[in-house]
Amino acid sequence: MLLTGDEVNAADFIDLAHACGARVLYFDSDVFSAEEFAVLEDDGLEPEAGVEDQLSAEAQGELKRLRRAARTRAGETTAVGMCFVAEGLPHYWTEQAAWYTDLQDAWTEFTEQNRLSAQERAQDARERADAEAERIAAELADNPEFRAATKRTHYHGIASSAYPPPVGVDDDGVQEHQRVVRWATSRAIELVEEASRRIYAGYERDLEALADEIVHQNVLADATTVNARTLLVGGFLTAKSGGYPPPKRFVDLLMLKPQLRHQRKTQTAKAGLLPFD
Repeated sequence: MLLTGDEVNAADFIDLAHACGARVLYFDSDVFSAEEFAVLEDDGLEPEAGVEDQLSAEAQGELKRLRRAARTRAGETTAVGMCFVAEGLPHYWTEQAAWYTDLQDAWTEFTEQNRLSAQERAQDARERADAEAERIAAELADNPEFRAATKRTHYHGIASSAYPPPVGVDDDGVQEHQRVVRWATSRAIELVEEASRRIYAGYERDLEALADEIVHQNVLADATTVNARTLLVGGFLTAKSGGYPPPKRFVDLLMLKPQLRHQRKTQTAKAGLLPFD
């Protein structure tokens, strides 16, 4: 038979034991451990690192409040129980502290509202990582130094320097961060290449006008070799496009335009060669 404090109090249960002729009365109590309260676990087995990080800011705040409330009760008695045996039948009585009941109810409500399954947490982690990678990719694609890179090793070097691993994370955290940055770098390269193709495809539709613009701005005034003219044209196009280096094929096509194939000497330069003085 089981009785609780709601049915009879401790004194009544002791009187009942005496009336039944019980010769032994057993007594036990539980002490509250705040450290073991409000611990998020994976499927009820082992605590899983990172579970709390996946909670919303509001849920994290509620979790902190629960833990603060628990610390104020550390070492207090949560429940007491007594037992006696009469005519071979055990009789039990137990009573739980009201504060402990309220705290447990609050914890149960919290876990029901906020706890995710292992599969849901994994999905949530993937979505967070994907969102972070997309953010980094967009930032890299807007970085002039990144846009101007010409080799994949350069791209990855710039990304690694711009996004080092967070301080204080363990090896698994470092590896996960590096994986996200690598994925973001690959995505950023795609974004840069797509934008570059779009821009230079537009320029290619009117190479004649572009060549005239280069001549009009006197871009090649100081160039004396083919390589020098090519470098100057490449710098002009990179600046004009917003930091996207021109593809080699595009430069080759542009340099075939008659007005760019030879250095144009100015009248002033010619005049300097004549003995008019």
